Amino acid sequence: MTDPVTGLLEAERTAVRPIVCLHPTPGAADWFDQQHEDLDVIAWETPGDLALDATDPGSVDRWVEGAVTAVTSRGEGPVHVLATGAAAYGAIVLASRHPELVVSLLLGDPELAHAAGAETERADLLRSIVAPTLVIASAPDPGHGTADAQALAGGIDNGVFVIIDGCRVPAHRERGSSFNEWVSSFTIIAEGLMALAPQRQEDINA
Repeated sequence: MTDPVTGLLEAERTAVRPIVCLHPTPGAADWFDQQHEDLDVIAWETPGDLALDATDPGSVDRWVEGAVTAVTSRGEGPVHVLATGAAAYGAIVLASRHPELVVSLLLGDPELAHAAGAETERADLLRSIVAPTLVIASAPDPGHGTADAQALAGGIDNGVFVIIDGCRVPAHRERGSSFNEWVSSFTIIAEGLMALAPQRQEDINA
């Protein structure tokens, strides 16, 4: 017999919008087998000519245009966007430029380019994000740096930061069950916030 709470969570998870998993390079989708199975994510098979280089604005522009096509191809409206590593920066740019397409951002072990002067530009970019954002970071030992993940979560108004202790990078493979539970719970919360938004707007206009 299914536990009532478990059954409710499963019902809610099947009711939420799709999760589209974006990748920086071709072949990276193969690293998300557990997410494909547990979360039923939709993997973007990144074309070879769209490999993401976060230090090259032209590369970012092309990658984001390709990601927009991946997100809108199902014709089901906005989706949850999952991205890890180098793809996290591209996903943030996508959410900034196309907020109407993103219900929530789900970022794992993000990697950021640290070019001179990039911090100010990145701060402006993060302030422009309106989607609820979950940032998950691996911490294999107390000395492991999580600065990139903390910077992202701290710079986004609706950012939530989670550390998985004793977990090697990447968290989505090393602790897939924990990673997936955080993602699943967060998407349900984001769906609830999205559902409340029209009512709040009506209250403001009343």
